[in-house]
Amino acid sequence: MKPKTLLVKYNEDTNIRPIPDQAEKTLQVYPALGIMYIAAVLRQEGFPVEILDAHVYDLYGADFQKAVADARPHIIGFTSTTVGWPNVVEAARLAREAVPEAFIIVGGPQLQIYPKESISFPWIDMAVTGDGEETILEIVKRFDGGGSMQDILGTCVKVDGEVRLNPPRQWTRKLDDLPFPAVDLTPWDKYHALTIEKPFFNMITTRGCPYKCSYCSQVYAGDTIRYRSAENVLEEMEIYVKKYGAREIIMFDETFTVKKTRVMKICEGILERKLKFGFDVRTRVDCVDDEMLQALKAAGCKRIHFGIESGSPRILEAMNKGITVDKIKETVTLAKKRGFSTRGFFMIGYLDEDMSTYKETLDLSQSLPLDYASYSITTPLPHTGLYREAMKRGYVDGDYWRDYTLLKKDRSTFPHIITEHWDEDKLRKMLSRAYSGFYLRPKYVWRRISSIRSWQDIQDLMSGLKIIRLLQH
Repeated sequence: MKPKTLLVKYNEDTNIRPIPDQAEKTLQVYPALGIMYIAAVLRQEGFPVEILDAHVYDLYGADFQKAVADARPHIIGFTSTTVGWPNVVEAARLAREAVPEAFIIVGGPQLQIYPKESISFPWIDMAVTGDGEETILEIVKRFDGGGSMQDILGTCVKVDGEVRLNPPRQWTRKLDDLPFPAVDLTPWDKYHALTIEKPFFNMITTRGCPYKCSYCSQVYAGDTIRYRSAENVLEEMEIYVKKYGAREIIMFDETFTVKKTRVMKICEGILERKLKFGFDVRTRVDCVDDEMLQALKAAGCKRIHFGIESGSPRILEAMNKGITVDKIKETVTLAKKRGFSTRGFFMIGYLDEDMSTYKETLDLSQSLPLDYASYSITTPLPHTGLYREAMKRGYVDGDYWRDYTLLKKDRSTFPHIITEHWDEDKLRKMLSRAYSGFYLRPKYVWRRISSIRSWQDIQDLMSGLKIIRLLQH
């Protein structure tokens, strides 16, 4: 009998999000694409595999343990971000108690940054660094054949009580060779997002990003960008639309529109295949032009999410963002003119920011023709230029995230840039002010009310108001 693998997405509730955790599920619950890809690879090779999304089912404690035990796995694999790491450590401990003989693996962005620290816990057997598809397939094959687990590329493993970090595996370059994510192993009808029509699916057509913004790390994606072909992307879209009746597809690429020729081919292919669905993309204001916008609109793109981050030229330069305020205004205005719903992402409390640059960000966000705005307090994340500079200047005490990985830090607070301009409490109030200033403007409220066309629109509006109320506390 071949070994069975259980791939787990656990509840990673944290307070790093721009909205409170209790409002997060009101806003959105997405499936985990990473483990869906791994499940597809294992299944293609004939190994039994199951996905357990504990997040969407709200499984904690004994309920989670029962679900794990009922699956009767030989191998259990968890995915984890850095900020959600403590919950994953706890979940791995619960899984060990539920199935003591199971081989427990952890993967995801966290393991690329702190692999040795991450497997220091006795109930975790191995960490996977980098892309997981080929590595986990080799792990399962070795397990099946009774081979040694000590020298698998792209892993960190315990050998005779010592932690060994093996050489990295080459990043997967031929993304078209990977099978499509195993969506049928997930409760895809239970996922939702505010303003998104169901059923919907999420996709990723690239891995990584070519830009080097100082607050962002692409270490988990190879610090470069890798593309799937337009044809491969279209084949996956066609499955979701024709087999599952998808009404929308959410593109999770960091910057979907980096390569214009590829985007244009995808848009042309959607029309040629007569695929009727809506989709949205995430991008930068300097990565679209009018020709591309018109092609996206004709193909069914409904929303564009722009990473704007600041309204201050000085802070944009400090972020190494590579864009100007004029370009922000030009692109967002053009996108709105072409009929897209637009969202802007903004950060407050950045390194060297003061109240004047904070006001520039608020003023810009409210002046742009945006339908939605998302604000967050700047958090220096590991393996970023921002984090290194924050440590150098003393805003972060030691290697905070390493200690956090070892569970030596209070997970209720994360490092922020506290200066003479504000303390933690004031930062929270600044965040609340940003949201209320954008969403409670009389002009904006009237525009939202006047755009109501269905009961779903009313539900979305009420959910949005609930989130705003939570932000006031």
